[in-house]
Amino acid sequence: MSVDSDDVCINISNDPDLYFADGNLVILTRDHGGNHTYFRVHQSILSKHSKALSDHIFPDSSPSQREIYDGVPLVEFQEDPRDLNIFLKFLYEPFAAPIQKGDPDIAFKMYGALRLADRFSIDPLKETILSYIREDWPQTLQAWDEREAFYSRRLKSSPGSTMDDVAPEPASVIRLARKFEPQVLTLAFYHLSRLPVNATYGQHNQAPRHARGVRGYLLSPADREKVALGRERMLRWTSDRLESLALDTWQCRAEGGCQPHIYWRVVVLHRSIMRSMDVLTTLRTMRSHKQERGTSDVVEDAVCQHCNTRWDTILNETRRDFFDSLSSFFPDL
Repeated sequence: MSVDSDDVCINISNDPDLYFADGNLVILTRDHGGNHTYFRVHQSILSKHSKALSDHIFPDSSPSQREIYDGVPLVEFQEDPRDLNIFLKFLYEPFAAPIQKGDPDIAFKMYGALRLADRFSIDPLKETILSYIREDWPQTLQAWDEREAFYSRRLKSSPGSTMDDVAPEPASVIRLARKFEPQVLTLAFYHLSRLPVNATYGQHNQAPRHARGVRGYLLSPADREKVALGRERMLRWTSDRLESLALDTWQCRAEGGCQPHIYWRVVVLHRSIMRSMDVLTTLRTMRSHKQERGTSDVVEDAVCQHCNTRWDTILNETRRDFFDSLSSFFPDL
């Protein structure tokens, strides 16, 4: 049903999943367009899961003193209908997953439901959502590499998709993590720092499929400043680290004349980091052995096996130390 109000058409509907004929309470919500959605539920179910929710519905008055809708008391929630649908479904079916595990956009889709779970102390729902977030933002380098490889495989197996369809978007993660899971903030900011400033979620036009976007409207000016400062610190750290290794004076123990080739690798490494702003991926792909790089490519230069082993060891140690230093690039999050 729809009604016209001041030349604006407002849709009025009952939630298709949560409007029970024998319910003894109706909850009204409005979306951003003013459209009304009604949920008819059972007060006993809500009260069973959360005293805070019961107290919110009937704080000081008895049900008989409330406005009536469809023969039962009416209460209004200032929540998006989609968020309330997820929240209430969990109360009725607490053993069902609130969203498909592996959905790359969990942080965006579940933010409202998570706020409700936190507000009304529904800890199982809250923990379920946060466990999905933690899985996408692991805290070790090995797990990070595995997750990045997983997104690449998912993209490869999904013709017609872009990376936004298969991997999480950082701005929505930052919004959620700042309130509920601060331990993932550092990695989310690192991921954001490696994306172009104008990268827009879902709008890649002629960009390659592996390009990733950002919901920029979720970022504050302070967030953008932290990203810019983080990039500066990362580049300075990388430059200082490579300089301290004195790679320009490389000595080949096998006397194979490897120094010019190593010097050229360092030049390419610097250039690649400046272009991509993705230090971890660049250090990984610059390793000499294809099993180390995670690709089928081989390095076409005349570096001996011994120098290749040294080179890979240096890059592996640099990656590890860089990952361990991420929090220093993005302090005070």
